Formats: sequence, C-alpha cells, structure tokens
Amino acid sequence: MLYFIILLESILILFWMDIEYDTSETQNTTMIINSQSYSTRKYNALDIVGNDILIFDKITDKEKLAIWLNSPLSKEMLTYSPNIQIMEDFFNDRVEDNGRFKNSFINYMREAHDEYVGTLITKEEFDEKISTPTSFLISSY
Repeated sequence: MLYFIILLESILILFWMDIEYDTSETQNTTMIINSQSYSTRKYNALDIVGNDILIFDKITDKEKLAIWLNSPLSKEMLTYSPNIQIMEDFFNDRVEDNGRFKNSFINYMREAHDEYVGTLITKEEFDEKISTPTSFLISSY
C-alpha cells in the first residue's frame, strides 16, 4: 500500500510539472507582428537557474524587437519599473543578442528613464514608452 501511495504521488507531481512547465510541449504559442508569425519556442531557452531567456541569433533587429515586445519577459521587466538599474540587469540577463539590438534598446530605456526622472513624463507614460517603443523603431532603423 505504501508503494502505491508513493507511485500515485509521483504521478501527480509529474502531471503537475507537465502542466506548470509545459514539458510535453503540447501548446504551440505563436506571435503575430505586422502580419508575420514568430514561434516563441524557437527563440526561448532556459538559463542555468531555470529562468526563461530569449536567444536572438541571425535575425533582424526588427524581428528581435517584435519577439521581445510579445514575450512574457517584456511584461515581467515592467514589474520593476521605474527602477532602471534592475530593468537593465533583467534585460541583460534574459536576452542573448549577437547584434546591436540589445545595446540600442538599453539606450532607449535610459533615455525614457531620463525623461521620467526629469519629470517630462509620468511613470505610466514611461511604462507605455517601454512597452510600445515607436520612437525606438524610428531612431534605430
């Protein structure tokens, strides 16, 4: 009877882990940006401590921005707003980039934060500027 309970608990734990962490990969999450489709699984990975990270390799900066903006990581980063140091650390730790996108976006965040500190924009406007970076698109491309 004891072995049956242990087996049953193990099955329940494995089932919970499958649901919580989607280990069976049953869902196909897709992002739609400007009528293009980007699979989130293609760019997602886990770091050594189990955090989700985005790996941008051999794609354009415009595609990187589209993937970032539709990633749950971008929303998670905004929970640290307006603390720019934590936001930068989060972005540096969770985005792997082989191009100029990472540095350009961090500079964009710093500029938006400078506007916030200078009371040119409110915290809500700062969050909006980071979550929908239209001026970043214009200045970077």
